[in-house]
Parts: sequence; structure tokens; C-alpha cells
Amino acid sequence: MVIPEFNASPAATVKLLWGGTFDPIHQGHVSSAIELSKYLGVQPVQLLPNSQPAHRQRPVATAEQRAEMLALAIDAHDELAMDTREVKRQGPSYSVSTMAEVRQEIGPIMPLIWCMGMDAFAGLRQWHRWQELLDYGHVLVLTRPATYWPQDPELLTWYATHKVEDAKHLLASPSGQVAHLKLGQHAVSATQIRQQLCLGLKPSATELAPAVAQYIASQSLYGIN
Repeated sequence: MVIPEFNASPAATVKLLWGGTFDPIHQGHVSSAIELSKYLGVQPVQLLPNSQPAHRQRPVATAEQRAEMLALAIDAHDELAMDTREVKRQGPSYSVSTMAEVRQEIGPIMPLIWCMGMDAFAGLRQWHRWQELLDYGHVLVLTRPATYWPQDPELLTWYATHKVEDAKHLLASPSGQVAHLKLGQHAVSATQIRQQLCLGLKPSATELAPAVAQYIASQSLYGIN
């Protein structure tokens, strides 16, 4: 399968990236990304699968398999696209390196927004050069089901220092701010999907896109024989 790539139009005014493992991408990811696009009035939201996450267990599926599943999941959604730069990059996937690279591509004026789930935000202080993220763009923290606001004092101080009250305010400047956005609560997770598949259970179409489910079966992923 050829993985489609997205190249920003010269007319684009905001760069909106959502990085993640997507192991596998599920309908919660897709619905949340579409909701984010509508709320901010930005198209496309570019989903960016990482290759080798530096701060969590190695994914079950390869980077190429996860990118192919992502392509299948977003195929019918014009609001979404995929950025494959981290899949192609050798070594660990560091968000700060990706943001620096994107900033160099788009110039100093365009707003760059890096989205992450609350679970990722809670571990942000373990990220490589995490305090430099805002040198290149904004950070938008997205609330997910069954996640809680972190209690790390240093992280909370950093957040309070740079926060804006409404995520739409991030559209007004290139970088340097952080916001929080509560999206619709989609009670599905990649961990849950992997567990279901390993037990021989079939996730519903509201949990996993049929095309992605078919791909998983064809590749014998997540314990499917």
C-alpha cells in the first residue's frame, strides 16, 4: 500500500499536528481529530505517527504498519491528513526535533500547534528538551476519558506560566503558549482494542474502522492468527 503524504498549501495559515503512536488508530482518534478541526476552524489536522517513541514501550505494530492503518482510517475524511516524517526518520522520535523541523519549513509567522493527550502531557517532563517545545510552537492538551490532571508541581508551574484560557487564542501567534481543550469523551483506547483482538473479540465499527480491522487481520497483528 502506498501511504499518501500531505504537503501544506502555500495558502495554509495554521499548522496543526497531532503526534502519537496510533497502535492502532481507532475511531476515538478520528472523531476527536475531526472535532478539533471544527472547533479551531483548521483543516487539515495532520496526524503524525511516531517511529520509535522515546518514552514508552515499543509499539506492537511497525511504524509502516501503523502509518498504513492511519491512512485507511482517515481516507474518507478531508479534515484529516498524515505527516510521515517521523516514520521515515531513523532513531527515537523526539517531538522537539519535529517541531524545530516544521518551524524551519513554515517560517517564523505561521502558528504551529502540537496536540497531545492528557496522558502524554502528564509525562511531559520526561520528554527530550521538553521546555524548548514552546520555542517552536504552541502545545494543546486534549482531555481523554479516564485521565486526570497531573500533580507534578514543576509541570503545573510551567503550564500556568504559559497558558491561555481558550485554545482558539493559539491561532493568534506563532508559538509560546499552552492551552487545554476538552473534547467529546470517546470511551475507546488502543490498549483496549489490542486486548479485545488478543482475546479473539471483534471491536465494533464505532471502535475500529472496518478497513483497519481488515488490515489488522491481513497482517496477523495484535495476537490474531
